[in-house]
Amino acid sequence: MQKIITYIKKFAIVAAGVLFTSGIVLPTLFNTSVYAAQMQSRSLTISSSANGNISTDAAGNSVAAGQGGNGAAAKYRFGFIAPGAASTLQSIEFQFCTSPIPGVTCTLPTGMSVASAVLGTSGDAPTGMTGWALGTSGDAPTDSASIDGGTGGRIRVTRTNGTNVSSDTASTITFTTIKNPTSDNYAFYVRILTYTSTSYTTQRDYGTVASSTAQQVDITAKVQEKINFSVGTTITAPTAACTAYSDSGALALGDTNGILDTATAYAAVSYFRLNTNSVNGAIVQYSGETLKSGSNSITAINGGTETSGGTSSTPGTAQFGLGIDTTDASYSFTQLAAVANPAYGSGGGTITAGGTAKFNFNPASKTTPITLASSSGGVTCDTASVRYLGNISTSVPAGIYQTTITYIAVPTF
Repeated sequence: MQKIITYIKKFAIVAAGVLFTSGIVLPTLFNTSVYAAQMQSRSLTISSSANGNISTDAAGNSVAAGQGGNGAAAKYRFGFIAPGAASTLQSIEFQFCTSPIPGVTCTLPTGMSVASAVLGTSGDAPTGMTGWALGTSGDAPTDSASIDGGTGGRIRVTRTNGTNVSSDTASTITFTTIKNPTSDNYAFYVRILTYTSTSYTTQRDYGTVASSTAQQVDITAKVQEKINFSVGTTITAPTAACTAYSDSGALALGDTNGILDTATAYAAVSYFRLNTNSVNGAIVQYSGETLKSGSNSITAINGGTETSGGTSSTPGTAQFGLGIDTTDASYSFTQLAAVANPAYGSGGGTITAGGTAKFNFNPASKTTPITLASSSGGVTCDTASVRYLGNISTSVPAGIYQTTITYIAVPTF
C-alpha cells in the first residue's frame, strides 16, 4: 500500500510539470509486460498552438492550413526512434487523449478533431521508415474510437512495403488538417503505440507526447497618415530622412541683378520635395498668376492657354511659364510623374529662340489650382526641379514685376 501511495505522489508531481510545458516528453510512469518497450526518443511538433476555433488573423484575414495562426487545420509532426533489436514494425496507432497513460480511459480533448487528418506528402512525407499509408475503412482517422473504455481520437497508419526495420531508426510521420482543442492554454496528449502486424494486435513499443494550445497574442500597431512637403530655392541633396527645404523661397528671375532684357531669355529654378505614405497616391498643384507690376503684367506663355506639348521660349516676346526639368539627374523624381497633357514635364533643355524646353502656365490657377505632377502610390522622397521662364517684349513697361506661386500637395489615403 505504501508503494502505491508513493507512486501516486510521484505521478502527481510529474503531471503538474507536464501541464504547463508544450511538447515535452513524458517520462516512464509505469512498467508492465503489456507494453514491450518504451520509445526513449519521441517528440511532437505542431504548426500552431492556436485553439481550433481560430483560422484567421487579428484583422480577419484567412490563415492557410499548416501556418502558425491556424489552429483549425494544424500540422502535427511526430518524431520517434523505434528501440530494440531488429524486428518488424508494421503499424502505428496515435491516440489523442486528455490522459497520457496507456490503459487509462482515453477522452478526446474538448473540441479537437482528427477525423480529417491527412498523411503528409512532399516536404511533409514520412522520413526514416517509409511505405506508410493512412488507415482506411474501420482503421480510418476517427473522433470516436473506443480506447481503454473511453471515446477518444485515433489515427492509424500501416506500412505497405513490409520491410524489417533495424533498431534506432529515427523517423518522422506528419499529419495535416488536424483541428486543435478549442480552449486556450489547454494541455493534451498523444499516445503512440506500435505493432508488428497490420491488424494492430501485437504491440511492440509505446510512448506518449504532450502538447498544449496557447492564448494567441494579437498585436495591433497603427501607422498614421503622413506627408512631408516643402518648397525652396536653394539646391540641397535629398537625404534618407527626406529633409525638408528651409530657405526663404525668394527667387530672382533675370540677369545677375534680376533684370529682364528683350534680347535674352532667362530662367530660374525652385524645388519641391515630397514624401508620403499615401497608398492611393498624391498630386502636386500650383496656384498663382503671372508677373505683375501694379496694373501691368507680363503675359502668360501662349496667352495663358495650356498646350498639349507646351510652348517654346521666344526672346523678345512677353512670356511667363513654368515646367518641371525632368532631365536634372541630381534628384530622384521617379515616383512622381509630371502631367503630360498639357505638358508640364518638359522644362529642361535650351531656352533660346525655338529652344527645346517647353513651358505652360494657366493664370486661372490663382483661384483653381492646376495639377503639375502626381503619383499612383506612396512617395519615398521625390524632388522636382521647377524651371520658370521670363521673356519680355519692347512694349512691357518698366517696373518691378512680382508674383507668388503656391504649391499644394494633396495625398489620397
